[in-house]
Amino acid sequence: MEIINATDGYKLGHHRMYPEGTEQVYSNWTPRSNKYFPEATEGSVVFGIQYLIKKYLIDEFNQNFFGLPKEKAIEMFYRRVHNFVGIESVGYRHIEALYDLGYLPIRIKALPEGSICPIRVPMMTITNTKSEFFWLTNYLETLISCTLWMPCTSATRARLYKNELKRHAVHTGFPEDVNLDFLCHDFSMRGMAGLEAAIISGMAHMTSFVGSETIPAIAALEEYYGANSDNELIAATVPATEHSVMCAGGEEDELQTFKRLINELYPSGFVSIVSDTWDFWNVIENFLPKLKKDIMARDGRVVIRPDSGDPVDIICGLRTNPHFHTRMKEGKYYCCYAPFNDDAEYVEVSEGQYYGAYYMLGKIFGWNTTSKDYRYPSTKIGLLYGDSITLERQKQIYMRLENAHMAACNLVLGVGSFSYQYASRDSLGFAIKATACVVNGELKEIFKHPKTDDGTKNSLKGLIAVYQDVNGVYYAEDQVTPEVESGGCLETVFEDGVLKKEYTLKEIRQRINEGLYGKF
Repeated sequence: MEIINATDGYKLGHHRMYPEGTEQVYSNWTPRSNKYFPEATEGSVVFGIQYLIKKYLIDEFNQNFFGLPKEKAIEMFYRRVHNFVGIESVGYRHIEALYDLGYLPIRIKALPEGSICPIRVPMMTITNTKSEFFWLTNYLETLISCTLWMPCTSATRARLYKNELKRHAVHTGFPEDVNLDFLCHDFSMRGMAGLEAAIISGMAHMTSFVGSETIPAIAALEEYYGANSDNELIAATVPATEHSVMCAGGEEDELQTFKRLINELYPSGFVSIVSDTWDFWNVIENFLPKLKKDIMARDGRVVIRPDSGDPVDIICGLRTNPHFHTRMKEGKYYCCYAPFNDDAEYVEVSEGQYYGAYYMLGKIFGWNTTSKDYRYPSTKIGLLYGDSITLERQKQIYMRLENAHMAACNLVLGVGSFSYQYASRDSLGFAIKATACVVNGELKEIFKHPKTDDGTKNSLKGLIAVYQDVNGVYYAEDQVTPEVESGGCLETVFEDGVLKKEYTLKEIRQRINEGLYGKF
């Protein structure tokens, strides 16, 4: 990697453009808006800063810049810039000086990872520690921005899934032995924008949950967040089929495939079986009653996995859909899909479609009851919907189950790449902006306030300190003195090439869980 060139091209000549005598540039990394992520009312989870520091600011710079022979390191910059914009418009002596120094003369201060940073409050500040390298602060902006927005955004989304799950668990009285950490499962890896995006987002998911298919994220948490899968649960999954397995068994022998999986291959423990390869409702209504004796005799749980259709209706049933009308007549089930259309008719649906898969599991295998008298199916059977579960659909599923007096104790919801990849830096309006500089020994408070903007792009002004109010919520004060800026809640995590403070996955998870809904 040409790490010295990991910046926007237009930044290459900025070291010449600052006023003569510039000695320091002071910037901050802030979530400025949740306009495109309205569920994030509390702000953003702080996550990924340690990954950025260890992987890029330390390892990559040490290996692929400072650790190279000087001639090779400078040639890497010279050649790329000369062929890109012309070396005469940029120069390279400042890069030589940085190489000779041997480390990044940068100080980064940040809020604790796993904490919640409100909108328009800086979660991180960055400045140079040697006056000669004032240009380096915002030269690193691009690398910082493209590395940090996704882990922050994905960790925020994962926390929102966890918070809604906990609300539902508290409301319905989940038993204490139900592990919430398994009930939202990461299936996003195949749809992410490359392996690093899958790793970054996968780590972020694991700040709130342990259910995941993203194996490379486990190693990343061990490498960058002090985790150890030998003595702590970072992530886990269960044996599971896919459509190719079921197809290979043949439609006419699908029931035999179920029996082979349940009785021969996995006679105990968990096994997840994708069940909509041909006819999901046939599996629910006909196969499961035939398999009941075998399933109930197992020491473990068989998980049924639908994978197509509207997940809310599949799980909760058409009868709970407020936009449809349903009825029973002479032992048959009917649904009107357009009740406000005078020409619409009721059409016959199956029992499973009417009641939903989750209810049908309880009807077939028996019910358990929570402390608040909500029902859930036998723990010998479970349901996993691993596709298309957005935050909105998660809420719909839990609310419709609650209205039907059911609790999702053995229902796992899958989070895919639509949720984690269908996002951008704009989701939380992340940006790095300079708010102060020192020119010829004088501290200058600078700010951005474009009249053509709606206020989202307005920046703070001058040096910044972040504090907590009586409720533990962070808030910022700008235009503070250097003495005040040195205090507050922003702690130095990186300085002059050295990691100064380290957080573990365990700490981050604990911090996130402490801020969730209610007690469980």
